[in-house]
Amino acid sequence: MKYEVDTYKLEYDKKSNKYFISFKDSIGKECKLEIRKEIFDAYMKSKREYKKIQNQYDRHEEHLSLSDINLYKKSFKNEISLEDMVIQKISNNELRKVVKELPEIHRQRLEMYFFKDMSVKEIAKKEDKDERTIRYSISKGINEIAKKLKKN
Repeated sequence: MKYEVDTYKLEYDKKSNKYFISFKDSIGKECKLEIRKEIFDAYMKSKREYKKIQNQYDRHEEHLSLSDINLYKKSFKNEISLEDMVIQKISNNELRKVVKELPEIHRQRLEMYFFKDMSVKEIAKKEDKDERTIRYSISKGINEIAKKLKKN
């Protein structure tokens, strides 16, 4: 059996001097497992290394592909008005609520497609499903979000 875990949390409990990983399983049940300190430390080290690589990309490599004009535009900070920030925050909260109401399968596929930048083909391969099924599911999820946001 194979489980896909997208969100999890590592924690250290000072009181008991124990390390834990918490996540939701495939049916949405909250799970909390004790892990060894070595596993916790290895994960934290890999997260720091990943962050270091991301920072290097953000600072250096990304700019190699930008034109002079785009670099110039990027150098100026766009000030957002307080009203726009509040509207954006409210819109994001509404969107999060609507997405949470979607069936789990649609929510997972939308997350892979939009936030993990996976193609329909990659998702289909990962889930061992037909590409048409994935396209339909993503489309249905988007339509459900649109309907619910229009009602609000």
